[in-house]
Amino acid sequence: MRTLVCLALTVAVSAGCASGGADHSHHQHHSMTAEDAARLRGVATTYLGLLSGGDPTTAWDMWTADAQQHDPREAFVDRLAHCEPGVPYEVLGVVADGPDLARVSWRHGERTGEHLLRLHDGQWRVDPVDTTTCGAP
Repeated sequence: MRTLVCLALTVAVSAGCASGGADHSHHQHHSMTAEDAARLRGVATTYLGLLSGGDPTTAWDMWTADAQQHDPREAFVDRLAHCEPGVPYEVLGVVADGPDLARVSWRHGERTGEHLLRLHDGQWRVDPVDTTTCGAP
């Protein structure tokens, strides 16, 4: 049953992206195996769990090198120190945009968003879209 729910969410997210909206018009969806989807969902769940659990230092360690250069660890940790930990994130869907790129959609309380996962040296790394506010990975 859980697999069906995950598939339904993935299809819903894919359908929303395929609607041609300006934000997603450049994405090309690629098929992925159930194993790949589970691996990507696991990375996303771990990362978001670190944020909601109040461990931004370890979450930052999961970022791509480019993201880390753009937003230094100390600045990210200081910014999130003012946020209340404990509000759980929910992974809404994972969509592959290529063999080394995937998008993860999430919900955090009333807020929704997405971040990218990039494959680098055999390891999926988080490429956050927005790191400037509480609740934004």
